[in-house]
Formats: sequence, structure tokens, C-alpha cells
Amino acid sequence: MIGIVSSSHYPDDERIFHKQIHTLIDRGLFIYYFTRSDKKINLSSSFIKHTNFNKNVSVQDYIQNVYNIIFTISKIGHVQIHETELLPLFKLIKESHNSTVTIYDVHENMEALYRTFSNRVRPVKEIAIKIRKVREKKYLKYVDEIILANRPVSTNQYLHYGVQPKIIENFPEIKFLQNKNKLDNKIIKIIYHGHLGPERGIDILVMAMLDVINFSPGATLTLLGSFRTKVFKDKIYDLIRELGLSKSIKILHQIPYVDIWPQLRLHNIGVIPFKENELTQENTPTKLFEMMTVGLRIVCSDLLPIRNFVDNSVHWANPGNALSLSKALINASISSGNNNMVEKNKQLIKEKYNWENRKVEYLSLFSSP
Repeated sequence: MIGIVSSSHYPDDERIFHKQIHTLIDRGLFIYYFTRSDKKINLSSSFIKHTNFNKNVSVQDYIQNVYNIIFTISKIGHVQIHETELLPLFKLIKESHNSTVTIYDVHENMEALYRTFSNRVRPVKEIAIKIRKVREKKYLKYVDEIILANRPVSTNQYLHYGVQPKIIENFPEIKFLQNKNKLDNKIIKIIYHGHLGPERGIDILVMAMLDVINFSPGATLTLLGSFRTKVFKDKIYDLIRELGLSKSIKILHQIPYVDIWPQLRLHNIGVIPFKENELTQENTPTKLFEMMTVGLRIVCSDLLPIRNFVDNSVHWANPGNALSLSKALINASISSGNNNMVEKNKQLIKEKYNWENRKVEYLSLFSSP
């Protein structure tokens, strides 16, 4: 029996629930799944016991509540967490279930994340990062395995702690591979899918649409995701109105993972307009591989974590430059008659960048006890 614990992801998160948990279920393992979310959904089945706590429960209380349940499960072999703040749970588990394998799944470079999102001045940021690292190191002695969802671009900080992480990227499943795009490529339909925040260049993308629409008046852009802050949400809505793009840009809120694929297939160009910052210099966007799977022509900011996976099969733009981005989007639309780039991307998904290639590595973590 396996315990999977998350404190901040949606219960039906595509990596945790749709890939990892379903992979374990296919192996015949029973899952105790714990989440802390305001999303009211019960994912229990004959193979899953799902327990959700409301978001207003503090992390400390959540850890204690989860432990109280795990304590009663004598044959739980592994416990996997998905956030740094849950590491104290491992200390409790090791004290009562010494043989249980503890697995720490690190989704993003947390230092880069904090440096990008925090509004504090740089010295205060660095002090906070040092405190977090000291706290993390304190609990790493209770960790048996570490998973990294991104291959480190700079240095692998966990090697300093004597732990050799396994790199298990968040690639899509082959079953979603799109054989043929039946859309009319004469109409430019662009989609951005992911968090909507300033660090991701959403404002640059909106400004770039002016030139795209001048080139092709019927062009549209869909922004699919959740705004990180209300301030930025208001800024984007104001910018769209000021530029007269209300009829050309549609904003859709977060939708269930299973509904993302049909939505992507309604478009013919996917865009990753990230600005260059601490976060985008370290983390590879999962959405890149989803766009490749569906067969979209892709425009990306020229950043190393993306170039590590693709080179001449996407259209590149200079990060943070609206003119460069608009030119890349227009070039992508002009290339509609040439499917070589699209086919190369789909081949990369089929041969390399798929969950089927990664789940063997994931399952190897659960071979004992």
C-alpha cells in the first residue's frame, strides 16, 4: 500500500493523479491519497482511498492529521510527498514505520520559484532561501528517494546532501498523440495554456497580438489558465481593452486535465512566451510537450530549458520582446503548408518524451520493501 500526500496541488493534478497514481494502480497497488484543497472532489475508488482536507486547515495540522491516519496503516510500504512543507511528515513516519520508503517529489526549482515570485528585496529573499534550505536539509535525512521533474540546468543542489535524485519529467502519455490536425490552417488560432502571471510574458503576448491581427485580421488568441494575482488579472484585462483586442482574445479559466486535450486541438499554434527570469532559466514547461503531442506549430521564448528538448522544430522568439514574438507567431502561421516541424515534434513524443518511457523509472522506486 502506498501513501501519496499533497498540500497545494489540485486533487486531480495531471502529474500526481493522472500519471503517478494511475501508474501505481495499474501495477495493482492500493493508494491512500491525501490532499489539501478547496476543490470539492472525491477520487476514491476500489484502488484509492482519497481523503481531502480543506485549504483553511494549516499545514502543521494537515501533517498531523495525515500522520494520524498513516499511523494506523501497518503495511504501508511507501509514502510520497509533493511539497517541501510536508517534509516534517517524514520524521513522524520514520519514527513509527522505520521500513517505510519515503519519496520526495520536487516539481520545480524552489529557489528559482521564490526568487521569481517574491516581492521582497534581494537580500531578504536570499535570507529566506537560506532558512528554507536549512529546514529542508534538516529533514532530508528522513528521505530515501528524491524525484526531480526537471533536469537541473545549473547545479543539482541535492547532490550536496549525498542524495542522487531520479529525473522523471512530466511528459504526456502517448495515447494523446494527435495523428492529424484537421483544422483550417488559413485561420490563425493561437493558444497559451498554463499559469497567467507576469513572469510568463502574458502581457508581452497580448501586445504581440496587435501585429499578428494586422497581418491576419481573423487571428485569435486563447489564454487558458488561472491568474496568479488579481492585480495582474486586472492589468491584462485593461491592456486587452486599451489595445482594442477584446474580440480577438478569449480568456478561459482553469479546466479539468481531461478537457485540456480537446481544447488544444481547437487551435493550430501553441505559444510559450516566457520572460527570462530565475524560474524560466531552470524549469522546462510541461505545456511544450502537450503542444507537441497535439501537433500544434509552436512558438517559444529562446530559453535553455526549452532548447534542451527541441531545436529546429519550433519558432523562436527573444524573451520579453513583443516584436520578436509577433514575428515568430506570423512565421509559424506562414509555415502552415510545411508540416516537417510538426511531424518532427510528434516523432520526439513517440520515441522519447512520453510518460511510458518514464513510468518504468517511477515504478522502480516502489520495488521494495
